[in-house]
Amino acid sequence: MLSVGQFFSRHTASFLISLTTVSITTIAASPGYFLGGILFAGTYASSTALLKYRQKKKFMQIAGITKEEYKHIESQLTAANKNIQTLSQNYLRVRSVSAFKQLLEMTRISKNIVKIVKTDPRKFYNVEQFFYAHLPSAVELTDKYTMLSRQPVKDKEIQITLSKTRETLTDLNDTIQTDLKDALSNDIDHLQMEIEFANRSNIRRKEQLEWRGDDK
Repeated sequence: MLSVGQFFSRHTASFLISLTTVSITTIAASPGYFLGGILFAGTYASSTALLKYRQKKKFMQIAGITKEEYKHIESQLTAANKNIQTLSQNYLRVRSVSAFKQLLEMTRISKNIVKIVKTDPRKFYNVEQFFYAHLPSAVELTDKYTMLSRQPVKDKEIQITLSKTRETLTDLNDTIQTDLKDALSNDIDHLQMEIEFANRSNIRRKEQLEWRGDDK
Protein backbone atom coordinates (compact mmCIF):
# COMPACT_ATOMS: atom_id res chain seq x y z
CA MET A 1 0.00 0.00 0.00
CA LEU A 2 3.04 2.25 0.00
CA SER A 3 3.04 4.79 -2.82
CA VAL A 4 5.37 5.01 -5.82
CA GLY A 5 6.82 8.19 -4.32
CA GLN A 6 7.75 6.31 -1.14
CA PHE A 7 9.38 3.59 -3.26
CA PHE A 8 11.64 6.08 -5.04
CA SER A 9 12.44 8.04 -1.89
CA ARG A 10 13.35 4.81 -0.09
CA HIS A 11 15.70 3.61 -2.81
CA THR A 12 17.21 7.05 -3.32
CA ALA A 13 18.00 7.29 0.38
CA SER A 14 19.43 3.75 0.37
CA PHE A 15 21.67 4.57 -2.58
CA LEU A 16 23.02 7.70 -0.88
CA ILE A 17 23.55 5.86 2.41
CA SER A 18 25.40 3.02 0.64
CA LEU A 19 27.50 5.39 -1.42
CA THR A 20 28.46 7.38 1.68
CA THR A 21 29.30 4.22 3.63
CA VAL A 22 31.53 2.84 0.87
CA SER A 23 33.23 6.21 0.38
CA ILE A 24 34.08 6.53 4.07
CA THR A 25 35.27 2.91 4.24
CA THR A 26 37.43 3.37 1.12
CA ILE A 27 39.14 6.40 2.63
CA ALA A 28 39.66 4.67 5.97
CA ALA A 29 40.55 1.11 4.95
CA SER A 30 40.81 0.80 1.13
CA PRO A 31 38.74 -2.45 0.91
CA GLY A 32 39.13 -2.84 -2.86
CA TYR A 33 36.52 -3.20 -5.58
CA PHE A 34 35.25 -6.65 -4.58
CA LEU A 35 34.77 -5.95 -0.88
CA GLY A 36 33.56 -2.45 -1.68
CA GLY A 37 30.90 -3.89 -3.98
CA ILE A 38 29.79 -6.37 -1.30
CA LEU A 39 29.66 -3.57 1.28
CA PHE A 40 27.62 -1.38 -1.07
CA ALA A 41 25.14 -4.19 -1.86
CA GLY A 42 24.78 -5.20 1.78
CA THR A 43 24.30 -1.62 2.97
CA TYR A 44 21.82 -0.95 0.17
CA ALA A 45 19.73 -4.05 0.95
CA SER A 46 19.68 -3.54 4.72
CA SER A 47 18.95 0.19 4.56
CA THR A 48 16.16 -0.37 2.00
CA ALA A 49 14.56 -3.01 4.22
CA LEU A 50 14.83 -0.78 7.30
CA LEU A 51 13.40 2.26 5.50
CA LYS A 52 10.53 0.19 4.10
CA TYR A 53 9.75 -1.12 7.59
CA ARG A 54 9.70 2.42 8.98
CA GLN A 55 7.49 3.65 6.12
CA LYS A 56 5.02 0.81 6.69
CA LYS A 57 5.00 1.39 10.45
CA LYS A 58 4.32 5.09 9.99
CA PHE A 59 1.61 4.36 7.41
CA MET A 60 -0.11 1.89 9.78
CA GLN A 61 0.01 4.41 12.63
CA ILE A 62 -1.55 7.13 10.47
CA ALA A 63 -4.16 4.74 9.05
CA GLY A 64 -4.96 3.30 12.47
CA ILE A 65 -4.58 -0.36 11.46
CA THR A 66 -2.60 -3.29 12.84
CA LYS A 67 0.18 -5.20 11.11
CA GLU A 68 -2.19 -8.13 10.51
CA GLU A 69 -4.79 -5.83 8.98
CA TYR A 70 -2.16 -4.24 6.78
CA LYS A 71 -1.05 -7.62 5.42
CA HIS A 72 -4.63 -8.79 4.83
CA ILE A 73 -5.72 -5.61 3.05
CA GLU A 74 -2.53 -5.55 1.00
CA SER A 75 -3.17 -9.14 -0.15
CA GLN A 76 -6.76 -8.23 -1.08
CA LEU A 77 -5.53 -5.23 -3.09
CA THR A 78 -3.03 -7.44 -4.92
CA ALA A 79 -5.77 -9.94 -5.79
CA ALA A 80 -8.09 -7.12 -6.87
CA ASN A 81 -5.46 -5.67 -9.20
CA LYS A 82 -5.06 -9.07 -10.86
CA ASN A 83 -8.83 -9.33 -11.29
CA ILE A 84 -8.98 -5.83 -12.76
CA GLN A 85 -6.25 -6.76 -15.21
CA THR A 86 -8.36 -9.73 -16.31
CA LEU A 87 -11.38 -7.46 -16.74
CA SER A 88 -9.29 -5.12 -18.88
CA GLN A 89 -8.27 -8.00 -21.09
CA ASN A 90 -11.85 -9.24 -21.39
CA TYR A 91 -13.42 -5.99 -22.53
CA LEU A 92 -10.96 -5.95 -25.42
CA ARG A 93 -12.17 -9.41 -26.46
CA VAL A 94 -15.94 -8.89 -26.52
CA ARG A 95 -17.61 -8.14 -29.84
CA SER A 96 -20.65 -6.32 -28.50
CA VAL A 97 -20.36 -2.53 -28.18
CA SER A 98 -22.74 -2.48 -25.21
CA ALA A 99 -20.77 -5.23 -23.44
CA PHE A 100 -17.53 -3.37 -24.15
CA LYS A 101 -18.90 -0.17 -22.58
CA GLN A 102 -20.25 -2.11 -19.61
CA LEU A 103 -16.94 -3.85 -18.87
CA LEU A 104 -15.02 -0.62 -19.43
CA GLU A 105 -17.22 1.14 -16.86
CA MET A 106 -16.90 -1.76 -14.42
CA THR A 107 -13.11 -1.70 -14.77
CA ARG A 108 -12.96 2.06 -14.24
CA ILE A 109 -15.09 1.92 -11.08
CA SER A 110 -13.11 -1.04 -9.71
CA LYS A 111 -9.84 0.85 -10.19
CA ASN A 112 -11.29 3.81 -8.28
CA ILE A 113 -12.32 1.60 -5.36
CA VAL A 114 -8.86 0.00 -5.18
CA LYS A 115 -7.22 3.44 -5.31
CA ILE A 116 -9.44 4.72 -2.48
CA VAL A 117 -8.70 1.72 -0.24
CA LYS A 118 -4.98 1.92 -1.02
CA THR A 119 -4.97 5.55 0.12
CA ASP A 120 -7.14 4.91 3.20
CA PRO A 121 -7.06 1.20 4.22
CA ARG A 122 -9.80 1.71 6.81
CA LYS A 123 -12.29 2.07 3.97
CA PHE A 124 -11.66 -1.58 3.10
CA TYR A 125 -14.23 -2.47 5.73
CA ASN A 126 -16.85 -0.36 3.92
CA VAL A 127 -16.44 -2.43 0.75
CA GLU A 128 -15.35 -5.90 1.89
CA GLN A 129 -17.89 -7.62 -0.35
CA PHE A 130 -16.41 -5.87 -3.38
CA PHE A 131 -13.10 -7.67 -2.77
CA TYR A 132 -14.54 -10.97 -1.55
CA ALA A 133 -17.47 -11.44 -3.93
CA HIS A 134 -18.46 -8.69 -6.38
CA LEU A 135 -15.19 -8.26 -8.28
CA PRO A 136 -14.35 -12.00 -8.43
CA SER A 137 -17.90 -12.69 -9.68
CA ALA A 138 -17.52 -10.02 -12.37
CA VAL A 139 -14.29 -11.64 -13.56
CA GLU A 140 -15.80 -15.12 -13.62
CA LEU A 141 -18.87 -13.97 -15.54
CA THR A 142 -16.89 -11.96 -18.06
CA ASP A 143 -14.54 -14.89 -18.64
CA LYS A 144 -17.48 -17.13 -19.50
CA TYR A 145 -19.21 -14.40 -21.49
CA THR A 146 -16.19 -13.68 -23.68
CA MET A 147 -15.63 -17.40 -24.22
CA LEU A 148 -19.22 -17.95 -25.37
CA SER A 149 -19.44 -14.77 -27.41
CA ARG A 150 -16.41 -15.79 -29.49
CA GLN A 151 -17.78 -19.20 -30.44
CA PRO A 152 -18.45 -19.56 -34.20
CA VAL A 153 -21.68 -21.46 -33.53
CA LYS A 154 -24.37 -19.69 -31.52
CA ASP A 155 -27.50 -21.77 -31.10
CA LYS A 156 -30.56 -20.72 -29.16
CA GLU A 157 -29.22 -22.00 -25.84
CA ILE A 158 -25.99 -20.02 -26.17
CA GLN A 159 -27.91 -16.88 -27.13
CA ILE A 160 -30.14 -17.24 -24.07
CA THR A 161 -27.10 -17.79 -21.83
CA LEU A 162 -25.36 -14.73 -23.27
CA SER A 163 -28.48 -12.62 -22.71
CA LYS A 164 -28.81 -13.77 -19.09
CA THR A 165 -25.12 -13.15 -18.50
CA ARG A 166 -25.43 -9.58 -19.82
CA GLU A 167 -28.37 -8.97 -17.48
CA THR A 168 -26.41 -10.34 -14.52
CA LEU A 169 -23.41 -8.21 -15.43
CA THR A 170 -25.67 -5.15 -15.57
CA ASP A 171 -26.91 -5.89 -12.05
CA LEU A 172 -23.36 -6.52 -10.89
CA ASN A 173 -22.21 -3.25 -12.43
CA ASP A 174 -24.90 -1.45 -10.40
CA THR A 175 -23.70 -3.26 -7.29
CA ILE A 176 -20.09 -2.21 -7.87
CA GLN A 177 -21.27 1.40 -8.35
CA THR A 178 -22.91 1.10 -4.93
CA ASP A 179 -19.61 -0.22 -3.57
CA LEU A 180 -17.92 2.94 -4.84
CA LYS A 181 -20.52 5.07 -3.05
CA ASP A 182 -19.91 3.08 0.13
CA ALA A 183 -16.17 3.68 -0.20
CA LEU A 184 -16.84 7.40 -0.51
CA SER A 185 -19.58 7.53 2.14
CA ASN A 186 -17.37 8.96 4.90
CA ASP A 187 -15.97 11.59 2.55
CA ILE A 188 -19.47 12.56 1.40
CA ASP A 189 -20.69 12.86 5.00
CA HIS A 190 -17.65 14.94 5.91
CA LEU A 191 -18.12 17.20 2.89
CA GLN A 192 -21.79 17.71 3.71
CA MET A 193 -20.83 18.71 7.26
CA GLU A 194 -18.26 21.14 5.89
CA ILE A 195 -20.82 22.64 3.52
CA GLU A 196 -23.36 22.99 6.35
CA PHE A 197 -20.75 24.61 8.59
CA ALA A 198 -19.73 27.02 5.81
CA ASN A 199 -23.35 27.93 5.11
CA ARG A 200 -23.99 28.65 8.78
CA SER A 201 -20.83 30.74 8.97
CA ASN A 202 -21.95 32.74 5.92
CA ILE A 203 -25.40 33.30 7.44
CA ARG A 204 -23.89 34.52 10.72
CA ARG A 205 -21.53 36.78 8.79
CA LYS A 206 -24.40 38.32 6.83
CA GLU A 207 -26.42 38.81 10.01
CA GLN A 208 -23.46 40.58 11.65
CA LEU A 209 -23.03 42.88 8.65
CA GLU A 210 -26.75 43.65 8.60
CA TRP A 211 -26.73 44.35 12.34
CA ARG A 212 -23.80 46.75 11.94
CA GLY A 213 -25.60 48.43 9.06
CA ASP A 214 -28.73 48.93 11.18
CA ASP A 215 -26.65 50.52 13.97
CA LYS A 216 -25.38 53.12 11.55
